[in-house]
Amino acid sequence: MAYTYKEAFFPPDYREADVKKILDALYKLRSVSIVGLAGMGKSNVVRFIVSHPEVQNRYLEDKAGDFAFIHVDCAGPSCGERGIYEEILHQLREQGGLEGTSYQGADDIRQIQRALRRQVRSIEPYLNLVIIFDYFDEAYPRLGKGFFNYLAHLRNSRQRGNISYVFATRRQLGHLYELQELLDDVCWIGPLGYNDALGSIRRDEQRLGWVFSAAERDKLIAYTGGHPGFLKNAGELLKDGEIDLSGPEDEVMDQLLRSDVIRNLCEELWNDLTSEEKRVLISKARNIPAAGLMDGAAAQYLKQSSLLVEAGGGKVAIFCKLYETFVRELETKEVKKIVQELEAGQVEGLSVIAVPPNKVQIETPAGTAETILPPLLFGLLCCLTEEQGKAYTIDDIATKVYGYGGDVSDQAVAQLVKRLRKKIDPLVREMINEPTYTCIENVRGVGYRFDG
Repeated sequence: MAYTYKEAFFPPDYREADVKKILDALYKLRSVSIVGLAGMGKSNVVRFIVSHPEVQNRYLEDKAGDFAFIHVDCAGPSCGERGIYEEILHQLREQGGLEGTSYQGADDIRQIQRALRRQVRSIEPYLNLVIIFDYFDEAYPRLGKGFFNYLAHLRNSRQRGNISYVFATRRQLGHLYELQELLDDVCWIGPLGYNDALGSIRRDEQRLGWVFSAAERDKLIAYTGGHPGFLKNAGELLKDGEIDLSGPEDEVMDQLLRSDVIRNLCEELWNDLTSEEKRVLISKARNIPAAGLMDGAAAQYLKQSSLLVEAGGGKVAIFCKLYETFVRELETKEVKKIVQELEAGQVEGLSVIAVPPNKVQIETPAGTAETILPPLLFGLLCCLTEEQGKAYTIDDIATKVYGYGGDVSDQAVAQLVKRLRKKIDPLVREMINEPTYTCIENVRGVGYRFDG
């Protein structure tokens, strides 16, 4: 494979744990599934493996040089069974300088299959052929039993040497017929680790002609969770002055989610999920406890795909603040229905009650608690709890709490909200054993809503 991809110039230890797992399986002449949700960087990993000049020496050691890699990009409507066979044939001839077997113009797919089988048999017997199918989700619906069985037979047609297959997909594939027994190894691709994320930012700095401060780099990584797509686009927004990382975290999330590109990436991730997986994320983002939900298959899948990560104390959390905010603020018909179902499933809920003149009473299934609030905080609590579930604008809050609207800044209201959270959140978190609970939600484009 000619070094034509940008990944050929990545550092040799890029995604080291993931690449090692994949190459270890190939070293053992096994086939592999690479699974990762939208934008997680599956294709970066694949292109790194097929194009980086040091991969074979680094990971295949004594077998370096005994492998030939074919990279088939399955994106696009034209990549059906015939197109895949033709691309493999083309790359085999291009790499090996092999004399081609004529099949041009053949109407019968079997003629192309026979041509590919002859070409594979002509490869040096010591070589292990690795055929990587990138973006395979797009081709999969157009393929059937015959395609997968042919791949299994193609592998068996070599008297010496081996063929390994690698499928890069967003979700694990359905049954692959005779090929299924070969795919025992799965490599889950999640967000970038800190060092890889830092390397990605530095490559973006070169591309953008810009240098971020160390603090800005750390915040970009923290807020995006190392998701490659989030990270790249957040860096561009920062460089263009469209986000201000020195501001409050909630404001930064609001700025990021104003970007159509960022929102589209969030929606791609969301649309990759099943209804039950969405239910788990909504439960976490909106702090709606649901018995047994975190023990099911949906939660397990979210952990494997790294949308849920360990948060200490045996708890899990959504992998980054940006995506958590996106999920929490979703207001589609589907989301509203899930929220209603989750809330209806609670035997006892949380109540936060304003008791004049300045007391707040908190009731949970675990017990009750009380605290005293200063006048402005008590006024804010009364405002936000006046109508259950309603989101209040900045002007609504300013009018009700301060008695006037126009002269109160957004920042003043944001600070008041922050102070009320500091008074209530720690009490509720301890009582319900939910370390991420917050009593006030930011509702994008509207204002604030009280939870409880």
